[in-house]
Amino acid sequence: MLAAETSTAETSATAPKARQEAAQSAESKAQALDKMVVQGEDNQGLVVERSQSGTKTDTDLMDVPQTLSVIPQAQLEIQNPQSVAEAVRYTAGVQDTTGAASRRFDYFKVRGFDVSSTGMLRDGLRGTTNQAWPKVEPYGLERIDVLKGPSSVLYGQNAPGGVVNQISKRPKDEPYREIILSGGRYDRREGKLDISGPLDDQGQYLYRLTALKRDSDTQIDHIEDNKTFIAPSFTWRPSDTTELTLLAEYNKDEFGAPRVFLPTRGTLLSNPNGSISHNTFLDEPGLDNERTQYGLGYILDHQLNDIWTLHSTGRYSHVDLLTNTASGRSLSADLRTYNRMAYRFRIVGDVYALDNRAQADWHWGDVEMQSLVGVDYRHTREDYYLRAGAAAPIDIYEPVYGQGFELNSTMSRTFQYSNQTGIYAQQQMTFDRQWVLTLGGRQDYSKTRTHDLLTPAGSDSRSHQSDDKLTYRAGLVYRADNGLAPYVSYSTSFNPSLGSDFYGDAYDPQTAKQAEVGIRFQPQGFNSLITLSAYQLTQENVLTQDPDNELNRIQTGEVEIKGVELEGRASLSEGFDVIASLTYNDPEVTHSNDGDAQGNQPTNTPEKTASLWLDYTMPAQWLPGLGLGAGVRYIGDTYADSANTLKVPSYTLIDARLSYDLGQLIQGTEGLQLSVNVTNLTDKTYYNGCSLNSCTAGKDRNIIANLRYRW
Repeated sequence: MLAAETSTAETSATAPKARQEAAQSAESKAQALDKMVVQGEDNQGLVVERSQSGTKTDTDLMDVPQTLSVIPQAQLEIQNPQSVAEAVRYTAGVQDTTGAASRRFDYFKVRGFDVSSTGMLRDGLRGTTNQAWPKVEPYGLERIDVLKGPSSVLYGQNAPGGVVNQISKRPKDEPYREIILSGGRYDRREGKLDISGPLDDQGQYLYRLTALKRDSDTQIDHIEDNKTFIAPSFTWRPSDTTELTLLAEYNKDEFGAPRVFLPTRGTLLSNPNGSISHNTFLDEPGLDNERTQYGLGYILDHQLNDIWTLHSTGRYSHVDLLTNTASGRSLSADLRTYNRMAYRFRIVGDVYALDNRAQADWHWGDVEMQSLVGVDYRHTREDYYLRAGAAAPIDIYEPVYGQGFELNSTMSRTFQYSNQTGIYAQQQMTFDRQWVLTLGGRQDYSKTRTHDLLTPAGSDSRSHQSDDKLTYRAGLVYRADNGLAPYVSYSTSFNPSLGSDFYGDAYDPQTAKQAEVGIRFQPQGFNSLITLSAYQLTQENVLTQDPDNELNRIQTGEVEIKGVELEGRASLSEGFDVIASLTYNDPEVTHSNDGDAQGNQPTNTPEKTASLWLDYTMPAQWLPGLGLGAGVRYIGDTYADSANTLKVPSYTLIDARLSYDLGQLIQGTEGLQLSVNVTNLTDKTYYNGCSLNSCTAGKDRNIIANLRYRW
C-alpha cells in the first residue's frame, strides 16, 4: 500500500511547520527547520495531507477554504504522463484540450476557463509573458497543485478557473539514484536520470540532478516530439535556522506544426467527397518549429525566532519560441481544396519574478493565529514578430507538399514591457481547534508599455496601460471530530486585458468572483480524502463584438458557470488505491452583444466529465512485485459554435499500466522494475476541439515501456 504523504515536497522544502505553539522553544524550532528536506518518493502516496499552494503557508488541506487538488509524485510515477496537461486529467473540474499535433504548450481548462497562460505557476511564481509560455517537463516535478477558482489574493493576475502550481524536484537528505530507459510507439527512444543526496557527512550541502533526452515521432507524420532537459539543484544549510535552495533548468524542444487543423467538413461533418483520416497532415513538412527555455531560481527560508519566519523566492525565466506553419483557413467550393496561409512568428520572453513574505505563528488568548504579509513583483519583456504570406492550397484527400510557402509581409513587430507589484496580507485564525477562519486581501498595480516597431516614422509608437485592483478572499472551515470538514468561501480575481478598442481607449481588467461551499471527509483509520464542492463562478468584462462597429470590441460580456465537483483519493486495502472524480457544470454566456451566444453554453466547455483510476499491487503470497492499473476518462458533449448548433460528441478513453519488480523474480536485480503504460487503450478516434471551420484530433493509443533501476 502507498503510504500517506504527510510531509510533502513543497512544504518540507520551502517553509517550516505552521501552527507552532507560541511558547515553543527556539531550539525545537531550529530542529524543525533542520528537518526541512525534500522526502520525495520516500514519503510518496496518493493521499496528500498538507500544501502551501492554498494559503502560502504550510496548511492541512482540511483547513483550506477552497478546493485544492494535489497530484503527488506517486501518481506521476504510476501514470507516467508526458505533459502537465496529461498529469492533471484525472482531476475534477479539469479538461485537457491539447490536440494530438500540439507540442508547444499545455492547453487545459479549470472550471470551464482556460488557464494555459495566466494560471500556470512554477514554485508559486508565474513565468509567462503575454505570448511566451514555458512548457514544464513533468519528470522534473515533485507534484502539481491545482487551486480552483479566483486566486488573485495570493498570486496576482490569473485566470478565473484557478492556478496550477508546478512544484520542482529538490535535493534529498538521503542518497537517491534512478535511471530509466524508455521505448514505445512512434519510434520512441528516451533516457531519464534522477540522482540526489548529501555532499557531506553533516548534510549541510545537498544536490540533485534530473535529466531527460528523447527522440520520438508522433501519430501525425512530419511532427516530432524531441526533447533535451536538464535540471540541477543545490541546497545549502548554513545554520539550523536557514536554508537556501538553488534551482536551474534547461529545456530544448523540437516539434512540428503547432496545430494541424482539419476542415470540419470531412471530419465532424459529412463531405460528399468522403471522410478524411484524423491524422492527415495538411501543413508543410520540414518547417522549423522549436522552443528553447531556461531558468534560474532560488528558495530561501530563515527562522528569526519563536514567532517569525521569513521566506523569499525568485526566478528568472527565458523562452524563445519559433513557429512556422501553413495554416488551413477554409475549404473551397469543391469541398476538397484547403486554402492556407503561411505564417512565421517568433516570441522571445523574459520574466523576473520575486515573492518575499513574513509569517508569524502566535496566540491571541486561546486563538491560534497565523499571520502572513508579503510583497511580490514580476517584470516581463517580450519581443514578438509575425510575418505572413501565401501558402499553396492543398488537396485534403491527396495532399501534395512543397507547392509554395511565401513570407512577404510583416504583420506585426512589437516590444512589450510589463511590471506587476502586489502587496498582500492574510490572517488564519483557529478557534477551539475546530473553527478555522481565513481572511486575505491584496492590492495589485500593473503597468504595460508596448512599442509598435511598424509605426511610421514621426508617429508615437508607444502605448501605455495601467491597472490596479483590490482582490480578497474570506473562508470558514469547521473541523468535526468525525473527520468531516464543511467549508464556505468567497474569492475574487482580476486579469488585465491588454490593448485598446477601436477608439484608442484601454480595456478594463477582466474580473471574476466565486462563491463556494463544500465538505471534505477524512475518516479516521483510513488513508483517504474525499471532497464535495459546489460553486458559482462569474467572469466579467469579457470582450465581445461591438454591434455598431464590426471593427471594434467592447467589454459587455459575462460568463457564469455553476458547478458541482466530487473528488476522492483512498488506499482502501493492502496495495489497492483509487482516484475518482465527477464534475457537472452549467456554463452559460449570461451577457453578450453576440445574439447567437447570449444564454448559450460557451464553446468547447462540457457540462459533464468523470474519471476513475484503480491501482493494485499484488500481495507477497500471490505474485509479489506485480502491479496493475486501469483508468477511464469521460468528456461530455461540447459545442463548436456560439449559437450551439454544431455539437462535438462526447468520448470515453481507457488507460492502463502493468509493472513488475524484477528483483522479486531474479536474484541480484533488486531495484530493477519493468513497466508499460498505455493511454487510449481502445485507440478511439475523437476530436477534442472544433469550430465551424476546423477540428483538432485527439491522441491515439500510445504505448510506453520503461525499464527503471533505483539504487
